[in-house]
Amino acid sequence: MLIVGLLLPVVLGLTLCWLVIPDAAIPECFALAYSLGFGFLTLAMFFLNILGFKFSLVNTTIFVSAIIGVLLVFTGKRNWLRLRSAMKVNPFTRTKQFMGSLSAFEKILVGLLTFFLLSHLVIAVYWPVFWSDSLTGYDLRAKLFFETQSFPEALAEILDRIVNVGYGFAIFQDSPMTSLVHTWLYLCGWASPKIFYPLLFISLVALFYHLLRDYVPRYHALLFTLVLVTTPYIYMYSTNSYPHFAFALYFSVGTFYLYGWIRRQKRSFLLLAGIFLGLSAWVRQASGIFFMGYLVIVLYVGVSRRRFFAPLIFSVLYFSIARWWGIYLQRFLHLYSMGTLGSISQLPVFLPMITRFFNFALWKEVLAFFWKYVLLSCRPIFYLLILSTPLYVERVWKHRFLFLMVLSNLILFLLGIYITILINEDLHQASARRLFLTFLPIIWYFIALITAQLQFSNGKSSLAENSSSSKRQKGQ
Repeated sequence: MLIVGLLLPVVLGLTLCWLVIPDAAIPECFALAYSLGFGFLTLAMFFLNILGFKFSLVNTTIFVSAIIGVLLVFTGKRNWLRLRSAMKVNPFTRTKQFMGSLSAFEKILVGLLTFFLLSHLVIAVYWPVFWSDSLTGYDLRAKLFFETQSFPEALAEILDRIVNVGYGFAIFQDSPMTSLVHTWLYLCGWASPKIFYPLLFISLVALFYHLLRDYVPRYHALLFTLVLVTTPYIYMYSTNSYPHFAFALYFSVGTFYLYGWIRRQKRSFLLLAGIFLGLSAWVRQASGIFFMGYLVIVLYVGVSRRRFFAPLIFSVLYFSIARWWGIYLQRFLHLYSMGTLGSISQLPVFLPMITRFFNFALWKEVLAFFWKYVLLSCRPIFYLLILSTPLYVERVWKHRFLFLMVLSNLILFLLGIYITILINEDLHQASARRLFLTFLPIIWYFIALITAQLQFSNGKSSLAENSSSSKRQKGQ
């Protein structure tokens, strides 16, 4: 059953991927399949429990297999054939062809990437779950889910076992995705659920390279993919069993596809952006305030380009995933989501404090906290962002919407720190640093774009792309 633990989510992800973006290349499709598959498999486990069934191995397998069958029937015979052909792909032949087309410098980059990815896999799988917050929180909740296969029963079980009832409630307030992934892997016989994280890391690397390669030369895409992989803070957190890296993946990939939609106006990119950002909230309830920043950008782009339904589609996809856990907590478990640094539900609490937002002494404290503690492990990245932006002003203008996304995330992050200090007069340094991890892949993506000549993978220059873009706009 070990192989089923990984194979079933990937097959589910493939069918979803072909439904949303049928023209995706095979590497992109498999990278999407892994992240989408586990996201929707855990949603399936959640809905099983809402319908009154336990999310046991048998129930979940039957339910997910039925979903896959419906999706394959719905998408037609073509995707049945694509599924069969995908299973027959010979990765060794494709790898040999790819390596044969590389220059010496590119082969060195690929060799380094392979080394770091394999070492990442060994480190993540070799060490069991041992970080304190996971042992006493995320993985503990997963083991309770494994024992009871039910949310209410798991909550009752922990309340029965511990003395601190408030702590028992706190364990269940965070979004459940990573705990449900652990539960699924335990059900399938995995001794440690940490296999999920290095494969998720590989998915991020593949999507980062693929989406960057659409705009920049291959050597440049490989170079910045290596930079992403070797960023110590990302590398470290993607080897442990905290949900912060998973949150960073879903949020950053959603950002990449949202920017791709702005550049190309492909509906599938907008759909993927809404889905991935929604899944980020399924991992952690911290994306709400940042989603609002993105929604403002989508509203502007949608109205200016006469894509009036785009903001609605984007919002519906996000909230149709993001709100389920908060509603379930309130209606069924009678709890409330923690919503640290960004729950939309907390906006009514924040609005009366607007007059207190001009406390410049407190803003100075916020900036000092940001500089001293949040950027402690990633100051070189921030320096590079600050230096490269004025040096490549023309290219920044070409990628102005991505720049606005980076800027809005930074501003809203600082605003979140300000509000948290204003309400609680205290902020955990580690929590803020872990949340900032979310933006590092996006910052690297932006720096990679502005430091290279804009170019498509088929060799067309930015001039040709701009020309075709203007023709499309005239034809609209």
